[in-house]
Amino acid sequence: EIAIEGYLQRGSPTLFWDVFARAGHPVRTTISDMGPLLLASLLELNDTQSGVLYAAFRIADDEGMLLLDLKDLRAMLSWVAANASDLSTTYGTLPAASVGAIQRRLLVLEEQGAENFFAEPALKLSDLMLGDFSGQAVISLLDVTELITRSPKLYATFLLWLLAELFENLPEVGD
Repeated sequence: EIAIEGYLQRGSPTLFWDVFARAGHPVRTTISDMGPLLLASLLELNDTQSGVLYAAFRIADDEGMLLLDLKDLRAMLSWVAANASDLSTTYGTLPAASVGAIQRRLLVLEEQGAENFFAEPALKLSDLMLGDFSGQAVISLLDVTELITRSPKLYATFLLWLLAELFENLPEVGD
């Protein structure tokens, strides 16, 4: 915190971010980018429900469909439920009760404001690592005050997603 204030006092450019886009640029990702593992954890799904979610992601991949937002995921789950008997030979049993449970958990997530987070354009790590025209680094500050209050689980999942993206995309020391 002290180091950031030092930069701000020297006039370094600062870029503000906020999931709800009230105190800065919106922070967004797609359902596909979040993936079924983090999403199942966020939704607090049991093993059967997680399996159905994984199957929905696999079906979307196999069919070349992107899951961008919560509406896309809801539509995909509805389609899976309607076609469960045809899909069961390839993807296993897809119980309608599990699809219904996932849909209900998505409603709770929507009430917490997650539709702001799951949208396009998705945040790219390069957006957080900018420089200005003089070569000076731009400081990125994320305002999570409202996010922590409305949905602490979404905040924690967001941090895990961000760390996973950093680990996946940044070079290791020595590379």
